[in-house]
Amino acid sequence: MIGVNLLRKVKMPMKKSPFGKYEKIVNKGTMNVIFFACSIIIIAILITGISSYAIVKKAMIDKLQKQDLVYILKSISTQIDERIDRAKETSLILADNPEVIQWFEDGETDKKFEPLFIEQMTHVAKTLNYTVFFTNRKTGHYWTNSNLLTDTMNKDDTADQWFYKTLASGQKITLNIDHNNVLNQTNLWIDTLMGDIHEPAGVAGVGVDLQDISTEFSNYKISDKSNLWLVDTNGKISISEDIEQSGGRLQDYLPDKVSNEIKNDAAQSGDKPTVISYQDQSGQKDLIFQKLTSCNWILIFQIDRSETMGFLNSIMISTFVSITVVLIFLIIVFYVVSTRIANPYKKSVQLNLELEKEVQERTSEIRAQNKKMTESIYYAKTIQESILPSSEYLQKILANHFVLWRPRDIVGGDFYWLRETDDGWVMVVGDCTGHGVPGALMTMAVNSILSNIMSQNEIPSPAVIIKELNRQLKDALNKEKGDHSTDDGLDAAVLSYDNRGRLLYAGAKMSMYVASSGQVTVYDGHKSGIGYIKSSFDEDMFDAGVRINRGDRVYLTTDGYVDQNGGSHDYSFGKSKFRKNISHTLKLSIYEQGKWLEKVLTDYQGQEPQRDDIVVVGIEF
Repeated sequence: MIGVNLLRKVKMPMKKSPFGKYEKIVNKGTMNVIFFACSIIIIAILITGISSYAIVKKAMIDKLQKQDLVYILKSISTQIDERIDRAKETSLILADNPEVIQWFEDGETDKKFEPLFIEQMTHVAKTLNYTVFFTNRKTGHYWTNSNLLTDTMNKDDTADQWFYKTLASGQKITLNIDHNNVLNQTNLWIDTLMGDIHEPAGVAGVGVDLQDISTEFSNYKISDKSNLWLVDTNGKISISEDIEQSGGRLQDYLPDKVSNEIKNDAAQSGDKPTVISYQDQSGQKDLIFQKLTSCNWILIFQIDRSETMGFLNSIMISTFVSITVVLIFLIIVFYVVSTRIANPYKKSVQLNLELEKEVQERTSEIRAQNKKMTESIYYAKTIQESILPSSEYLQKILANHFVLWRPRDIVGGDFYWLRETDDGWVMVVGDCTGHGVPGALMTMAVNSILSNIMSQNEIPSPAVIIKELNRQLKDALNKEKGDHSTDDGLDAAVLSYDNRGRLLYAGAKMSMYVASSGQVTVYDGHKSGIGYIKSSFDEDMFDAGVRINRGDRVYLTTDGYVDQNGGSHDYSFGKSKFRKNISHTLKLSIYEQGKWLEKVLTDYQGQEPQRDDIVVVGIEF
């Protein structure tokens, strides 16, 4: 009986309702509690609203000045710089053409060269949408792609003074902007001295229509009171989203103090963006400017503070409306919670917390597994990079060269392989089946087989290497033993070069590009891949011999480069465009050419994901 009584004493308090206390409060003075709680909430919301308004306003101003304005300025300045730099590069290529320079110095006497000169000039103009011009210092002839022989320079003609000033400037490149108020057109002229800047053969260059930039400027307008200008060092507006402002003076639209500060700071701060805030009769203004990297012009963006901060007034009104609505709902919710649903709500909160805890645990486990997997893949990348020839080894054997290796994932199935021989070297560029880790494992297997083949007493020819690689890879993958669950292999190109200037090539579904004397020749490989079930190189596999002269270049590429989609129509880059890019950039050094080919692919790809692994190798002999 004593034990029973004690047990009853212990259990009795547990039978009471957990919300009995709140029920008692509701019965005695629920409205008093609700009124007190609402008063506290009103004060808290008011304090929070006022402080939030001040914090948000300061944060928005900081964001506007440090992020939004900088982003807008960087976006448009990058487009202008890229367009001007591209025009400069084109102008330099035109101006340093040795054939045109020689023809000008001979006084344009060789009439057989004139059609070729006109064809080259019109081809560049049509391809790049430029106006191309050449002016002969000796004859004064002014050639353009539209009217061909357009004019003859005259020192007494004020319209021709640009030509003589450019010759006397001693500067390789001179930039000029011409704004036509009648036609509302703005053109950038790249005037480039041909050949030696001290004794130039003439002036050549391109004209770029910048009117579309004015159209693009309007896309960056945040409001009707914002302005975007491109001005020269003298404060003349070259481009504006408002066509009527083009050709005007910056002082006409900004206070003298601000316009002078822009010119002074732009001359000192270089190409870094600078933000200025100032007050005028219409209110507070925010302005950012930056000097372009491609020239001395200044890009300026100005916006009215009231336009960017106007939404804060809406926030304030919304806050007061929210307070009223919240109070009404709080009175209802407090009453209902106090009388009916406190306990179920508590249970639901507890259940939610338990679920949240379980989700966090699962997420932590997944994150840990993902970290381990990523670390393993990066370690695999280190291993794969270790089997590729080092830059020092490539430089020692090949000297002038470039290599573009860009796996689609962290590791990939494309590789390049190089081995020095007694009288030269052997190079292999391959594209194995698959991407990521499977492709990387294939490259290591192929690398091992190549090392085994090259360990023979006599160095085999490229065709023999491909045949032997095909045989050993099939053996390694059980292709001849009836296990056809997989059909993996690779495309490859093999080069063998001796110090006497003889190059041997054999390819399996991979071509070789040879640039010699300004012409690019393509040597196609065998139609079959290596290591596949149906791969066969019994009778029709042979070496292609090429006599290499000093200055010749050879290029090998996997299909990842030419198959990359992009451009305005989302088409593949293509072998034809790859060949043209090689041909048009032979004036560059082999290293600069490699950087150019990489940049062209990146620009063409745009926002599209990389489709395949990429390897491009270029060698200058």
